[in-house]
Amino acid sequence: MIVKLKDVAARAGVSEATASLVLNGKPGIKESTRARVMETAKALGYTPNGMAQGLATSRTKTIGLVVTDIENPFFGSLTRHIDQAIRGFGYGLILSVSNDNTETEDQILQDFLRKRVEGIIVVPSFAKRQDFRIYDTLEKRKIPFIFTTTYYPGYENRSVMTDFPRGSYLLVKYLLDLGHRSICFLLSSDPTVALSALRLQGYRRAFQERELEVDESLIIPCGRPDYHSAFQEANRFLRGRSTDALISINDYMALGAKRAAEELGYRIPEELSIAGYDDVAFASLSEIPLTTVRQDIPTIGRETVDRLFSLIQGTRTDPEQTWVQPELIVRQSTGPRSIATQAR
Repeated sequence: MIVKLKDVAARAGVSEATASLVLNGKPGIKESTRARVMETAKALGYTPNGMAQGLATSRTKTIGLVVTDIENPFFGSLTRHIDQAIRGFGYGLILSVSNDNTETEDQILQDFLRKRVEGIIVVPSFAKRQDFRIYDTLEKRKIPFIFTTTYYPGYENRSVMTDFPRGSYLLVKYLLDLGHRSICFLLSSDPTVALSALRLQGYRRAFQERELEVDESLIIPCGRPDYHSAFQEANRFLRGRSTDALISINDYMALGAKRAAEELGYRIPEELSIAGYDDVAFASLSEIPLTTVRQDIPTIGRETVDRLFSLIQGTRTDPEQTWVQPELIVRQSTGPRSIATQAR
C-alpha cells in the first residue's frame, strides 16, 4: 500500500498542511508536533516523492546543471569544474543539455523541480528568450539558481561570467596594432543576446579608440555557435570578399572558419589572421595554434558554485554579478597585415 501525506497527517493528528511543513523542514512548527509527525512518517514508511532519505528536510543533496552544447569542449571543461566544486560541498550533480533550445531548457528545469534539486545552475541558450515564467516559478518556489558564462536580460545580478567586452577589446586592439582594419566577426544567430552583444561591445570600443569606423557588413551572424555553422558562413563570406582577419565568439567556430579559409587557399596567418575565444584544450593543439581569449574556466566554475551555495545556505540573500577577467593568448594563427592580404 502506498502511504500518502494524508495518512501521516491523520495518524499524527495534524492537518495535511502541518504535516507537509514538517516533512519539508519548514520552520514555525512546535518541536513536539514535529517529532510526532516525523515518528509517524517513519513508522508508516512514508517517503515524499519516493525518496527514502531526508524526511526531516526533504533534502536531496543534488544540484541541477543545464548546459547548451556538450559537444563544445568548453562546456565539457566547465561541467567538470562545477562537478568538482559541488562535490566539495558534499552534493551530487544532475546534468542536462538544452541544445540551445529555450523550450527544452524549460522542460529540464521542470524536471529538476520534480526531482527536488536544492539549487540550479543554468548556461543560458544562445537563442533569444521571450518567456521567463519558469524563472518566476523558481523564485516563487524559493529554489536558488544562478546563471554561468552569460545571463538573460533582467538576471545580470545572478550571473558569473567572463568580462566579455574586455576580452574582445584586447583581441581586436591587438589585431589593429598589427595593422588589420577589415576584421570579420562571427557571432551567434541573434547578435543582441548577451553572449554576442557583450563581445561586440569590446569589438566596437577598440575601433572607436582608434577613431576608426566599424564596417557593419563584417559582423556576421551564424545559424549556431558551432564549427559547422562557422565553416559555412566563413566559406560564403570569404568567397565574396577579402578581409584582413576573422574572429569568432568561441574557438569551436574559429576552427570551422580556419578550415574554410584553408580550403579556399588562404595562407594563415600570412594572408588571413584568425582568432577565437575561450582557449579550450584543442586551441593550442591545432596544426596552426589558435590565438584566443582565455576564459578562466576553473574560476568561473568555482565562483558559480560558491555563489549558489551562499544562496542555498542563506549567507547571501541578494545575488550579485561576478566578472572573471580574461587573458589574451597570442599564438601562430595571427600575424601582421601583409601586402599579400591587400592583393586578395
